[in-house]
Amino acid sequence: MPTTAPTTLVIGPDQITRIARAVEDLTPWLVRGRFRMLENGNLEFSDTEPAEAIRLLRGELEDVLPDALRERLGQRSGLGWNVWFGHVVGYWLPQRRWVGFLRALVDRAELHGIDLQLHWNQGRTAPVERRRPGNEALVGGGVLGIVGGLAISRMYPADPVLALLVFGLGVVLGRIWQRTVTRRICGDRLCRAPAARRTTCRSCGATLDAPRLTDV
Repeated sequence: MPTTAPTTLVIGPDQITRIARAVEDLTPWLVRGRFRMLENGNLEFSDTEPAEAIRLLRGELEDVLPDALRERLGQRSGLGWNVWFGHVVGYWLPQRRWVGFLRALVDRAELHGIDLQLHWNQGRTAPVERRRPGNEALVGGGVLGIVGGLAISRMYPADPVLALLVFGLGVVLGRIWQRTVTRRICGDRLCRAPAARRTTCRSCGATLDAPRLTDV
């Protein structure tokens, strides 16, 4: 009978320690090179070190994820396991401050209809971090201000000061959003999932501890 790929996987402390060490050790190599996506879906790197680092990291995951699950991920994505894993790393690297590696793995699997729940912190406690928005809040406010200013300049072409005021208002609102709004995330570096008002992280299974504020 064919092996059925599991949709829920619980990773033990020893396995997660191996993955965490691999991520910590290989991240400096991964961030050194640039890559681009080819027409066939493969990733082409400017240096050999990042490609080798991805291969080593993939090897750690292959010792944890069942063969049937890896095969299913490769088939559902249409890329094969090796190329699909490279895309996971490419998705995770640019936003690694906000998204943990294992969280990126879960998100990419979910895109292909696979509910991969890695409750590696079940029975453990993780801190909650409150993160303020970064410069994207100012950029968003500035964009809204520009759009509003252009609209006002067309409605009232003889009053350029009003358009400038609308633009300035957008920047001010973006700054207010940046300084007053926070969001709760799981403090586990391999997770970083949104916590909202939960007491248990839905991604890693940790019991969420008292929050601490972290500036971006």
